[in-house]
Amino acid sequence: MVRAGLATALLAALSSPVAAQTVTAIETDGAVTAIVQTLRGSYVETERGTLRIEPGDCDGGVCLVPDVIRGLPARAPEGALPDGFVASASSGDIVRAWYGRPTGRYAHGVLGDAIEGGSLVAQTGGGTTVEFVLPESQVFEDITPRIRDLDSDGKNEIVTIRASRSGGAAVAIYGMRGGDLVEIASSSENGRANRWLNIAAILPGTGDGGTEIVGVRTPHIGGRLFTMSMAPDGSITERNDIARDLSNHLIGSRELGLSAVLGGEVYLPSQDRRALRRPLSDAADIALPAPIDKAIIAVAGRLVTATEDGKLLVVEP
Repeated sequence: MVRAGLATALLAALSSPVAAQTVTAIETDGAVTAIVQTLRGSYVETERGTLRIEPGDCDGGVCLVPDVIRGLPARAPEGALPDGFVASASSGDIVRAWYGRPTGRYAHGVLGDAIEGGSLVAQTGGGTTVEFVLPESQVFEDITPRIRDLDSDGKNEIVTIRASRSGGAAVAIYGMRGGDLVEIASSSENGRANRWLNIAAILPGTGDGGTEIVGVRTPHIGGRLFTMSMAPDGSITERNDIARDLSNHLIGSRELGLSAVLGGEVYLPSQDRRALRRPLSDAADIALPAPIDKAIIAVAGRLVTATEDGKLLVVEP
């Protein structure tokens, strides 16, 4: 194990009296280009190589070990969304899902190009492949679907970001009904075309067996927090404008992971990405030394992310 990463890595506490109590900056050998979390580990990609993040007795409470990334999701099949990935589940009726029928009919380009998904494809545990095709007025403005059992009935749902020419983005949920893949619920739309949203977390409900989807509407314009809850009976409750001044995405970026859940709390960047906020609680913001633009992941009771200029940050709330 290499203390704090490569042999040349240096660790230094930040000079800000507010941030120094919770944030440690780690200077790696090469600027950080990505933060990656898979089912098999957590990783830092730098210009010089890849480091696995492990809990340990290093400054910041994590140690970095040279490694290769293991457990990345599979790329979507040939003919599917070119930059898409396959979501997977180990149990339930739906075990794989991805976006198909790539199309340029929406022409927003918020995720780096103007090619979006025109359909949602799912595979069942029995090996059947089913597809839900959107009308010409809609696309999936997303990269990878999310498979969850939202209503605790033992069957999986697929959570997506769907956008329309009339109303912009919404959360849309799909599931199997009578052998077909169908839409079973959706949130309200953003109100006009080219107004996107990004899902931040999918949390257990408040003791009733349901699930709560947390997201940010218009993360590039004011960043408004919303929740969409599904109860065990399938009913939907939506809350909007819970908090503002949030941003979990940069226009043109394919990185949708600027959020994390730790200790039951959702952490999101402020609109300028110079602080981490806990908008579902009254906790104080955590100041950061510079804007972040990499994924935020939870490791050993800490949060790991990186700044625009490639500096690794470890945050201990």
